[in-house]
Amino acid sequence: MKQPQLGDYIAGLRKERGLTQEELVEMCNINVRTIQRIEAGEVIPRNYTIKNILEALGSSYEKLTLDLHESTNTETQKKLLHDPSQGMLIGILGILYIIISIPLAIADVTAALGGDDFLNIYTYSTIATIYAVLLCAFYTSLAFTLDTKSQLLKTCVFIFLGLELLSTGFGFYMYQGDSMISATDVGLAVSFQIIYGLSLIILSIPFFYARKQFTGIYQYLGIIAAIAGGCHITFLLFPVGILGFLLFEILLIALVFQAYQTQR
Repeated sequence: MKQPQLGDYIAGLRKERGLTQEELVEMCNINVRTIQRIEAGEVIPRNYTIKNILEALGSSYEKLTLDLHESTNTETQKKLLHDPSQGMLIGILGILYIIISIPLAIADVTAALGGDDFLNIYTYSTIATIYAVLLCAFYTSLAFTLDTKSQLLKTCVFIFLGLELLSTGFGFYMYQGDSMISATDVGLAVSFQIIYGLSLIILSIPFFYARKQFTGIYQYLGIIAAIAGGCHITFLLFPVGILGFLLFEILLIALVFQAYQTQR
């Protein structure tokens, strides 16, 4: 059990019960100086001492653990956004970005597998342009609003954006080409697929580094993005990588909305 959370919890519970430190001492047979030091966060008492105090206050060790865990999660959520007012905007940008990326991804996968064009070139170019704008808006806003206590997020996001835009431009080049694919085109496609996979791995670094700031499944954001990047690098598993990165982005948007609601 960590201090000062324990001391704050006991002091708060005692005050809720309308008890003074001296009255609590009489109820649990503990030295008043000990109670004072515990509430001040100066010492970490033994488990049986904590149990005696909690029983005198009508609580339990299990409830203490649960309440402190929920409190820690809430404090973590409160630290996630520099500017809570931007949370809703970032979440909406993320949703729009994912929606516009779906037909683009289907078109790229269909073309890579040798099928008929899912979109005509004009529709593809329009969607690709909107996708690039939303991509930059979403990740740039995220980089300057999400508080990971490090400049690493901004650095990795801008590297990711540069590589992602390069990959998107190459996808447009390949999509507008003729149906005859040369060995050079195949080599370029593999190269850019590897570059894209590396960009996802780079993006995963700050989320893995800051995983202790997150709770629940959000702690695995970095791992999910890294696995998605690895699948893209293998080239043959890039459809799995697309789904993996889609999961990463959905969780990222959910995290932003959750932090926004908590801080609001």
